[in-house]
Amino acid sequence: MKITIVAFDLWGFNKKVADYLIKQNHEITFLDSNNIRFIYKNKLQRVLNFLSKLFLNKNIKKDFINKTLIKEISNLTTQDYILIVNPNQFRNDITLLLRDKTANFIAYNYDSLARIPLPSNYNELFDKIFSFDIKDVKENSFLTLLTNFIYLDKNINPFPKNKAFIILSKSYEREVILSKIANILDEKGFHNYEFIVANPETKKVNKRIHLTEEHVKLEVVIEKMKDAEILIDLVRPNQTGLSFRIFEAMALHKKVITNNETVKNYDFYNENNILVINKDRIDIPDAFLINSYQEIPKEIYSKYTIENFVNTLFPNLKKKKYD
Repeated sequence: MKITIVAFDLWGFNKKVADYLIKQNHEITFLDSNNIRFIYKNKLQRVLNFLSKLFLNKNIKKDFINKTLIKEISNLTTQDYILIVNPNQFRNDITLLLRDKTANFIAYNYDSLARIPLPSNYNELFDKIFSFDIKDVKENSFLTLLTNFIYLDKNINPFPKNKAFIILSKSYEREVILSKIANILDEKGFHNYEFIVANPETKKVNKRIHLTEEHVKLEVVIEKMKDAEILIDLVRPNQTGLSFRIFEAMALHKKVITNNETVKNYDFYNENNILVINKDRIDIPDAFLINSYQEIPKEIYSKYTIENFVNTLFPNLKKKKYD
């Protein structure tokens, strides 16, 4: 089948879906707006763009990205499916152009509606809308729940060097919670943890937390997760959807400390493996830090694989080789 995926793929998770479909012999077009590079001709053009954004509300960098997307979409033949991730990140003329290229236009919101709402004309655009946020799905009948997925092969490191690991992007509330977790681990004598905050909003955190302005690639993050016993998962306010950390932990046999209360609603939840904390009262029992991971039953694990994710998005996929 011919399938196009459109996304702003900062971490590379959507490319995992595209690569999986390619391996299944489908004809895939992957349009990643994050991968469209605009290069300033000189310093003057950079300054002019700054002034244009400031006074005219125009951004030549964004205009270049949008023009590139429009050109690539215009060159598409009719597609069996088109998937767009977080559609409100794209201009309406782009989504309308995609709509004309398929009879099956699918949206997936990998964020809460409170943070990234759907386009106002969503009911005219999409044939089906999936969301990873369980609260949004319960409150909006047009949404279908679809969690994130396990994209990693099972991999067990019997001798990880670190007790815990997390990387998160700027978010003051999450940074404060993370600092409290670091303080608790310090008090318990566990200093072998690696906590990274990219583009932090505050520097008033535990001194062992590494603050950086650089983007850390997913491949590096995966290796750091493998080398930790516990993954820390801190979601933003108003988010009830499960982050990829939960599913990475399944594949890597890692325990999780999370502030996402809704994880208790899922069939894989095991209090031995997952500790849910409250931001106002963070308690990390010694037993949780010491006890070993308990494997998830195969029939439950399989429900959250990338294979099941893809088959839910694109029903009745048939393997087909294209010349």
